[in-house]
Amino acid sequence: MLFSPEPKNRREDLYDREKELKELDVFLRGNLGPMALLLGLRRTGKTSLLKVSLSEFKGPTITVDMRKIEEKGTISYRDFMGLFQEGINNITKSWKSTIIEALKRVRGVEISGFKVYLAWGGKNRVTLTDLLDKLNDAASEIGARIVIAIDEAQELIKAAGFRIDRALAYAYDNLKSIKFVLTGSRIGLLYRLIGVDNPKAPLFGRAMWEIKLSYFNRDQSMDFLMKGFEELNIKASMNEIEEAVEELNGIPGWLSLYGYYRIKKKHKEALNEVKQTAEAMIISEAENFLKIRPQARARYIEILKAVALGCDRWSIIKKRAESALGEPIPPKNYTEILNNLVAAGLIDKKDNKYIIPDRLMRNAYMKLRT
Repeated sequence: MLFSPEPKNRREDLYDREKELKELDVFLRGNLGPMALLLGLRRTGKTSLLKVSLSEFKGPTITVDMRKIEEKGTISYRDFMGLFQEGINNITKSWKSTIIEALKRVRGVEISGFKVYLAWGGKNRVTLTDLLDKLNDAASEIGARIVIAIDEAQELIKAAGFRIDRALAYAYDNLKSIKFVLTGSRIGLLYRLIGVDNPKAPLFGRAMWEIKLSYFNRDQSMDFLMKGFEELNIKASMNEIEEAVEELNGIPGWLSLYGYYRIKKKHKEALNEVKQTAEAMIISEAENFLKIRPQARARYIEILKAVALGCDRWSIIKKRAESALGEPIPPKNYTEILNNLVAAGLIDKKDNKYIIPDRLMRNAYMKLRT
């Protein structure tokens, strides 16, 4: 169903993503290097695309879902290994016994029946490189490749006490039977994590296959809603569809949720409920970002509000934010804040202008409190 609210698992439930799905399939099945980046803002359908592609992949797959702990200010090794353990235990049965047999030889791994337990501390703490080594051996032994997908991988920039980029660099260079897919909605932070512009970073200079998802344009949004309504035999006027498209900015996730609500609700009620849900989620995501920056919280918020109000130039935004704060912001600190907001995907920068192209985001930022 096009309007199903959960991430899609079947190709036929994806709308107009054949090009991107083919690009990811080509990477998984070909010899285009060991690492791909699946990029796109929140609710553009990255998780759905990933799930569909992995469901069709003829080999073992492990998904590490960082969304489950994204509200945390810091991410511990225990947090990460807990998610990795969950991903291993979700491997399909046809591959499970081979994987388990290989992992028996890893220090810090305990096997109980068909369940795998990873030690995250103490003298038996499992190391990620040891784990990847044995997963690579298992895949090589059965003549397959194993895919490890890290959803919303940029969250690992908050890792404390361990470095994921070093393990990934080791695997990139040495483990030929493992492919990695890193998804990211905060593209600048993901690039920081893997050191795209940092010559000292372990992964610097490594070629990576990139797939980018964008919002739907107006025609795609209209077509998506019309096809979804037709699928469910729901009658919606063209005026209602046009208003939903206008208000929801071509964001696939919100359009899909609107269609889902329309199954039982009238147009205005469904649209208002989606907007309220969207606003709450956007505020929550902004608060997660601000949580680890308490000392500069007020500055971040006033800069966000300035951009939301239409200020788009470096100096104009600065002047507006300083006026709201009642104090100056040193240029170096101000530029760092802007760069962090762009890296986190909270604002966008195009042609030296700072913008928030999404109306829902603009409205939500105006409700943030210092």
